[in-house]
Amino acid sequence: MGDSSFASGFKTGFGSAFLQFALERFATFGSVAWREIGVIWGVEDELRKLQRTYLKIHELVELMEGSSLSLFDGSKAWQIWFEDMRKLAYDADALLDHVSLHLSSYCADRSVNARQENQVFSMVLSSFNELKLPNKICKMQEKLDELAKEMEGLVMIEKLKLDPYKIATPRFNSLYSTVLFVDDKAVVGRERDREHIVDWLSEKCERGDFSVIPIVGMGGIGKTTLARLVYDDERVRYVFERRIWVSISMDFDIVRIVKSVVESATLCACNLSDLISLQAMLRDVLSTRKFLLVLDDYWSESHADWDVLCSLFRFGSKGSKIIVTTRSTKVSSIVSCSIAYKLENLSDDDCWKLIEQRTLASTQTNQNLGPISRQIAKKCKGLPLVAVTLGCVLRCKTNEEEWHSILESELWDMPQTENVFPVLMLSYVHLPAHLRRCFAYCSIFPQNHEFEVEELVLLWMAEGFIQPVGARRLEDLGADYFHDLYSRSFFQQYKNTSNQTTYKMHDLIHDMARVVSKDICFHTKYNSSDCYPLFGNACHLSLLHDNSQHIELKASLKNERLRTFLLMSTNVSSRGELHPELFQHLQFLRVLGLSSIGIAELPDSVDKLEYLRYLNLSRNPISHLPESMCRLAALQTLKLTNCPQLCDLPKDMKNLANLRHLHFDVKGQLQSMPLQFGRLTNLQTLSAYIVGRKEGNGIGELKNVNGLRGSLCIKNIEHVLDLKDAVEAKLGMKTCLDKLELQWRKLRSGLDPQLLDRRKNEQAEVLANLQPHENVKELVIQNYCGVIYPDWLSQPWRKFTSIHLQGLKYCDNLPSLGQLPFLKHFAISDLPSLKYVDHNFYGTCNAATFPSLESFQLHDMSALLHWRNVSNDAMPCLNTFTIHGCPNLISLPHKLLSLLPYSSVSNCGSLQAVP
Repeated sequence: MGDSSFASGFKTGFGSAFLQFALERFATFGSVAWREIGVIWGVEDELRKLQRTYLKIHELVELMEGSSLSLFDGSKAWQIWFEDMRKLAYDADALLDHVSLHLSSYCADRSVNARQENQVFSMVLSSFNELKLPNKICKMQEKLDELAKEMEGLVMIEKLKLDPYKIATPRFNSLYSTVLFVDDKAVVGRERDREHIVDWLSEKCERGDFSVIPIVGMGGIGKTTLARLVYDDERVRYVFERRIWVSISMDFDIVRIVKSVVESATLCACNLSDLISLQAMLRDVLSTRKFLLVLDDYWSESHADWDVLCSLFRFGSKGSKIIVTTRSTKVSSIVSCSIAYKLENLSDDDCWKLIEQRTLASTQTNQNLGPISRQIAKKCKGLPLVAVTLGCVLRCKTNEEEWHSILESELWDMPQTENVFPVLMLSYVHLPAHLRRCFAYCSIFPQNHEFEVEELVLLWMAEGFIQPVGARRLEDLGADYFHDLYSRSFFQQYKNTSNQTTYKMHDLIHDMARVVSKDICFHTKYNSSDCYPLFGNACHLSLLHDNSQHIELKASLKNERLRTFLLMSTNVSSRGELHPELFQHLQFLRVLGLSSIGIAELPDSVDKLEYLRYLNLSRNPISHLPESMCRLAALQTLKLTNCPQLCDLPKDMKNLANLRHLHFDVKGQLQSMPLQFGRLTNLQTLSAYIVGRKEGNGIGELKNVNGLRGSLCIKNIEHVLDLKDAVEAKLGMKTCLDKLELQWRKLRSGLDPQLLDRRKNEQAEVLANLQPHENVKELVIQNYCGVIYPDWLSQPWRKFTSIHLQGLKYCDNLPSLGQLPFLKHFAISDLPSLKYVDHNFYGTCNAATFPSLESFQLHDMSALLHWRNVSNDAMPCLNTFTIHGCPNLISLPHKLLSLLPYSSVSNCGSLQAVP
């Protein structure tokens, strides 16, 4: 089999993840709901026939995936059959969506009276008659029957052409594996390499010269892992005051690279886009300290590119060094005059050790597997990525036959294609179908993309890739999907410049995703002159636009089968325009991402996107959203973060019954929520709820929204004047919330004393009845004007780990928090009536107080005078204490400063003595 046929084979054969997904859509026609529909419209027999034909094709596809018939040779007949099958499946998908959306609307209105219910049902019936459902089902059956006969004929032809060989794809349990595995994928066999490079760096550093060391080797050999080992080495940490890591990849962009260096060195985001300004900032950052810079995965073979880049770092402190990892020996000769460090392949024994790390449980249970793993290790050809990936595959296998099927696979002998080692395809072949399509979908993202698990799961969910299991949330199932892929080494874990955990794909794994999703998923650069209808066969498309370009999405962008359209950018200064007719040509979209493209409004025609489930409009100067958007009945996720000009949400937002995730800025310009917001009972993510004054947007609307999880901020609580309204919110029923922020607006000065007292009492009663569930871990109370704290704040069974009190103008004491067993972080700021911190703060119990507290922060406490002594057994875990802006403070307990590793005192001019 040649290179081209190999690529085609994955498109039409055992790489048919999207075909399997398409076939599963036909399976839905056999469901109970469809049988009921069949009886109502008299198409029961047609639906049963459709189900039988689907089962026949599904069995044939499974047969083909378990054999080597020329389904894998990329023949034109099979490619045409596959394309026709996919088109028909997408038609079925659209039909299923249309019917299910109308049925869900009907079911949502079942609470109305009998006369109205009949009206609603008549409307649904009328809609289906307009859809000509029986006629469409019959036509679909005819096409499917024809395709089934064609497939049977092709199978018979292939049986006559050759004897089938076997590429086994045995079924196995796809539940997330709990086997612990080593994250440093290629540590085995690289200790000596690390020592050589660290010694070299130390020696060169003593000479004080500026130099570059290239690490050269083929893909998958472990260049990045070796560079990371050097980067994290203790001696390197000691020698270099700054260590900076930048991933380059194939797209050489000098501004992006320098911005990454600045952000890594300063640990903060850089908004500059001008090279001269960046160079000045870079000089300030690097000229005073010795630095080690790692340029990972450098591809450019242009001398000019390197000269420009290298010139920016020559003003660094003497002894600074650069490590460049690259696959190209030409690159190594460009970046350095010295001999490159050529990374050699691992020994067979080292490859076996990498496999054994991941399969130890299996080989200990069945000793016959050990010799097989030794033979597999020999075939890895010294590539640690191959050994690691196969080790993860073997870990999921339980018997000798399965291990032998991998050992004897003919993929070992196939040539490398499109930067993909064929043997890595074994890891893809042995994935269950639901993971195959999720993995293949990731090819729409660029190389070196940082994946956020929650975001990726929302996209999978919108595309229908996540199959329901019992009562489990789709989001939780999707997270299991991701971690299953991660456990099989399809993703690697990293720390980004903000020290947050993120995930990336190795370049070879990303190349493999592109191969298996060929002609289905596309990722390319946006160019206003391109004719995007060329992507007419794409189902999933992403465009990366240039930072300086004006973005204009015209109606000429047509694709009736396009399910995903993402326009990706990292620049907030872009300016874009959407033609109103655009959405009429993309009516079957499930995912639409338009973040950071500078659009000021969304066209009214957005309601044409009947099947849309995910809409991202973040980082755009949008002030309003069209009311037509409220007709997107299927919408699950709406993202509006970093839209500072957004003033309101659509009035009829209550109609988005399937909405599960709503993200917007807590500190934005929104003043209240739309009326009857509480009808969105499927909401799980809600950035904030802004309490209004009208009936229908009060705090009581939260009553039935009990699936909320993560963080919730409730703003403008001063509008809650009736104690019953606070009770009506039923915060105690929100069992999945982790963080709760309760915010009042500051009272205006000069209030009548009687009115002020009434407000104080009202807010105290309201706060007492906004008692959250005990699962809440983080609590923020802001601008509360009561003078007493609610009892629930001090209950010892609470699971609070963090409490922040801010702007509590009239509280002259602190709540008794000493008995909270899990409290780790406590912060108070702007409490102008607080004069003393005394024993009441620690509690009256004899038990140890604040047993888990680690950090304590006090800011802007203008009236604070004294802090009573802390007992020796209080705060045994405290290690960080910060106090700022307490000008009248006279004394502090000795323990808070003298015994702590981290403490800070500033703007406390009256402090008589600092211990």
